Order: sequence, then C-alpha cells, then structure tokens
Amino acid sequence: MRISPDTRTGRNETVNDRLTISTAQLLALFPDEVSARHYIESRRWPNGPRCPVCASDRIGNHSPGLYRCNACGEAFSVRTGTVMERSKIPLRTWLHAMYLLVTSRKGISSMQLSKELSMQQRSAWFLLHRLREACGKNLDTLRGIERITYAELTR
Repeated sequence: MRISPDTRTGRNETVNDRLTISTAQLLALFPDEVSARHYIESRRWPNGPRCPVCASDRIGNHSPGLYRCNACGEAFSVRTGTVMERSKIPLRTWLHAMYLLVTSRKGISSMQLSKELSMQQRSAWFLLHRLREACGKNLDTLRGIERITYAELTR
C-alpha cells in the first residue's frame, strides 16, 4: 500500500515505512472496509493466511475475507484469535480507534471515543476495554502507522 513520495529520498513509502501520519491520512489509507481488511491481513499474515488452529498454510477462500483450512476444515477470518473476534464493529473503526488511543496524550475515554467515531458509548467502551486488555500497560503494542507526535498535531 503506497501513501506518498518521500521528498527527501524521492521514493514512495509504504505504510510500514512511515512513522507518523495525520488523521486525514489514516482515513485516506482506509476509505472502506476492504482496504482495512487487506491491511490487517498483510500485517497478521505477511506470507499469506495461516490456520489459527493447526497453523497450516493450505487455505482456501470461502468468501471475501473468510477462509477455510483445507487441513482441519476450520473457517476463520483476520479477526479470529484477536481482540476483534466476535465483534460487529467494522475493521476500519478498530484501526481508527487504535490510532486515537495511541495518539491521545493522556488516554481517551469511551465517551470521547464514541463522539470521535460516531458510535454508542457502550460500543466505544467495549472497544477500548478490548484494546487496553490486549495491550496491558504497554500501548507500544499498537504503534505502527498510528504513531504521531504532539508537535505535529499543534502545527
């Protein structure tokens, strides 16, 4: 996934090369659910999908975003075995929430997150609870494309 040419080197950067982005850039990177799913799949399975049950790479596509293991027959998606499992919240919203959680200076409340993401407060609470539980006290677990500095926000 390409974002923009680097003015210093003249080469195109990929999402993984870039350390800081703005909210507008994040939303442009993931304009729809398919792009968010492709990004998460590329981060979770850099060498293609693998079964979360038996770790086989003999995988068939059941439908877009849903896979079936040819070895054990298990159906799975990119959400299986993650904090996003059994959640109806769109992947794009999960990525935006991760971004907001990591970039907030003093953390973010479920009330504030609900306003930012235009969702119910209880859904925002659920989302934050899952993310915080997965990270523990180490929010660096979420850092990647979502990383941004306070100085860039105030310019």
